[in-house]
Amino acid sequence: MSASHQERCCALQALFQFDLGGGPADSDLLARSFQARAGETRPSDPIEWECDFPPEAVPGGMTLARAAWDARADADREVTALAPEWPTNRQAGVDRNILRIGYWEIVHGSVPAPLAINGAVELAKVYSTERSYAFINAILDRIAITRAEQGASGDPVS
Repeated sequence: MSASHQERCCALQALFQFDLGGGPADSDLLARSFQARAGETRPSDPIEWECDFPPEAVPGGMTLARAAWDARADADREVTALAPEWPTNRQAGVDRNILRIGYWEIVHGSVPAPLAINGAVELAKVYSTERSYAFINAILDRIAITRAEQGASGDPVS
């Protein structure tokens, strides 16, 4: 499992907590909790911990989670425009937060769009339903294409 995948796993779990709790007010406490949990001895069954993360993934994961949280209004608006029948309030919390991570990575150029999309799809395959990854792939691909088209035409990309 790559370091970026481990950070995305941490970010997803943090974003899910932020989503439930109304924001990252206690993100330092959450980071300490993740650090402690990540240092625990793991069961021998790798499937049970397939998408877990080590302590060294926590700082990057929490940074990604905070950034994706701060950009959530823009992410949610763009996703809703692309899939009006699935506004964020109708999406599963896991899917909504995977889309927020992918959106932030695409829009802010932290990784190339294909890697951001693939990272989001991999999260969905582990954490979400059997069909969610296709939805996530389609939405993030459309965001990436739209952004690339806007950039190529000289139109501002917000």
